[in-house]
Amino acid sequence: MGANTETHLSSPFAHEPSQQIRTALQCAARPDYPAWLRHVESAAACTNPIRLHGHLATVDAGTGEILAHRHTSTLPDGVIYKACGNRRHTVCPACATTYQHDAYHLVRAGLVGGKTIPDSVRTHPAVFATLTAPSFGLVHTRDVRRCACRDKTRCTCRPTPCHARRDAPTCPHGTPLACWQRHAVGDEQLGRPLCADCYDHAHHVVWNHQAGELWRRTKQHAERHLNRLARQRGLPKIRLSHGKAAEYQARGAVHFHVLLRLDGIDPDMPDAIIAPPDGITADDVIAAVTLAVTTIVYTTDPHPTRPDGWRIAWGDQHEIRSITLSASGDALDDQAVAAYLAKYSTKGTEATGHASRRLTPDTIDLYANPHGAHPERLIAAAWTLGQAPEWAGLRRWAHMLGFGGHFLTKARRYSITFGSIRAQRAAYRRTQALNDGHPRPEGHPETAPFQRQADLDTKTEETTLIIGFLAYAGTGWHSTGDQLLANTAAAQARERTRAGREELAHHAWEQSSSTPLAA
Repeated sequence: MGANTETHLSSPFAHEPSQQIRTALQCAARPDYPAWLRHVESAAACTNPIRLHGHLATVDAGTGEILAHRHTSTLPDGVIYKACGNRRHTVCPACATTYQHDAYHLVRAGLVGGKTIPDSVRTHPAVFATLTAPSFGLVHTRDVRRCACRDKTRCTCRPTPCHARRDAPTCPHGTPLACWQRHAVGDEQLGRPLCADCYDHAHHVVWNHQAGELWRRTKQHAERHLNRLARQRGLPKIRLSHGKAAEYQARGAVHFHVLLRLDGIDPDMPDAIIAPPDGITADDVIAAVTLAVTTIVYTTDPHPTRPDGWRIAWGDQHEIRSITLSASGDALDDQAVAAYLAKYSTKGTEATGHASRRLTPDTIDLYANPHGAHPERLIAAAWTLGQAPEWAGLRRWAHMLGFGGHFLTKARRYSITFGSIRAQRAAYRRTQALNDGHPRPEGHPETAPFQRQADLDTKTEETTLIIGFLAYAGTGWHSTGDQLLANTAAAQARERTRAGREELAHHAWEQSSSTPLAA
């Protein structure tokens, strides 16, 4: 311990802190620091918070009376900080983590109920499907026939050779079409074509662009098949409700992880979530989805460079398994499925080695090259094909390799919405602000609806609205010191929450351990 302390004190950083730390210490020494910290709490962990300025009015919802009015110039820093809300971990880890937690609760509520979803959904047959894109050319792969690793991202199992061939064929460009390497996890070659000139980059980005429509037709086909089966068995109509997450493979092709739940239909209350008839099982759903995946094929509209259009269909590799509340055999449990979909909801094109925002004519040359690396060729193909007016979507989504859909989508009746989860969190924060002994500054958007209530003794309940006339003032923190202080406070709050959960879990375990077993 002593040696380590001496080493630490002798470090040049012990007596000469960085400029960021010096700025943070100066900010923390200000008399208004506690008020500032409470003011930025809602966006404290955000990498690039949005700064807003303008007027805030507190209005009585019943009478329309303006109860309070102030300008943001009277608040700390003269602005309101709002978390950026970006869902991608590479852009803002804190906001992406919040989004991921919301996605988990959204998906799981559709499986086990709660949060306004009836608990009866636990009994509904449900399946989990993984659907992939077809081949657009040979790429380097890592194939492990029998993986025993719990964490597939850190797999240490011995893979088979990439593309083992007894002969030594070459493509028309003279590139060998065999690869005897056993690629390790994270190998930069994974997903890259054996011959980039042979690979059909145009078909690839068009397929990504059409993946959403392909899924719509697939679900529609499976639902129609199940309803035909129900009529044959003398049963009422049913419907499939889904939650779906998209993921990029290393080659840049999108594939879907889909949760499908079977619901009944009440003609008098079509929006109600009711149990399906007993005559339809999870095996019937698996058969219907399998039939749709292997059957649905269509051709796109013509393109000036491809008058016959492109063929759109699923790849040969797909997996469909049933879901239960406790995993057994080949079935998956609800927690694993919810965590799996939530995990991919915060990812983007990082797996392909490419990450950028929306491209413009001024920035396209930085990322696109028809003769460059694999991701550069995909971007160039999307940008070039998007020159046709009816295919402009490819240019709009060139930075996403043609895919323009959301990474986590659901059917309207499957579960709750992200908006309802955010509203619950906002209500919780407002209530917490009243009960934590540290009220926020007057007019703060999280607490203002409750401030006038503290001054009124005759009313037990009061409903007010905050109407903001706000404008964009900038992005990011005023200084690196502010960012360090805000992020540190947020990290400490997360640690307190984690410790509290562990304490509650330990207390519950002690109570259960002290309870005598039933005879």
